[in-house]
Amino acid sequence: MRCAITQLILVQMLLIGCAAQPVAVVTDTRSTPDAIPAASAGSYDTNPYLQGRQPVPVDAEHRFAQAQVLLEKEDWQGALQELQALADSYPRLSGISLDLALVYRQLGDAEQAGPWFQRSITDNPGNIGAYNEYGIFLREQGQFAEAEAIYLLALARWEASADTHRNIGILYDLYLGDPQKALQHYHRYQVLTGATDSEVTGWIVDLEGRQPPGDERAQS
Repeated sequence: MRCAITQLILVQMLLIGCAAQPVAVVTDTRSTPDAIPAASAGSYDTNPYLQGRQPVPVDAEHRFAQAQVLLEKEDWQGALQELQALADSYPRLSGISLDLALVYRQLGDAEQAGPWFQRSITDNPGNIGAYNEYGIFLREQGQFAEAEAIYLLALARWEASADTHRNIGILYDLYLGDPQKALQHYHRYQVLTGATDSEVTGWIVDLEGRQPPGDERAQS
C-alpha cells in the first residue's frame, strides 16, 4: 500500500465536494455481485462525481490548499486543526470530511476516522473515492463484511470504477477466501484499465493456476 502521506496528497485532487476532476484513488496492493454487468472501458464519463458539480467558495479552496501544505509537511495536528475549522465553516463539502478521516487514520484514531469516512459519503454519495478509502479503512479494522458492503455500494453508484473492482477483488482474494469473485473483479479491472497493471495480471495468473481444472466460472 502506498504511504499515508501519498494518500493524503492525492485526496487534495478530490477538492471538497464536486468541484475538481477526480484522480485515481489510492488502492490496496493486494479487498459484488456474483454476476458483473458487461460494460465497456469507455464508460468512465458516467462517473457520478462529475455529475451535478457545484461551485466551491474561493475561501474554501484557499483554506483547503493551506491544509494540503500542512499534510505534505506531515503536520498532522496542524492539518487537523485547519480541516476541522473548514468542516465547521463548510459542513457539506465531502473532500474536507474525507481528509479529516484520513488524518485521523494516520493518527491511529479509528473511533474518529470512522464517522468522518461515513460523513464524507453522506456529504456526497457520488464521491467514489470516499467509498474506496472507507472500504480500505474497514478492511484494516478487520471489518471485512462491512468493507464488502461499502465496495458494493460504490459499484452500485458507478459500476465502471476500476479502483473499486481492484479493492474488492483484493478483499475477496486475501480476506474473504473467495477466489472466483476475486477473479471476476480483477478481470473487470483489467478491462476498464486496458490491462496495464502487471501486478494484477500476476494475481490473475496465480489465482487461475490454483483453480480446479474445468472450472469455467473462474475464467469468466
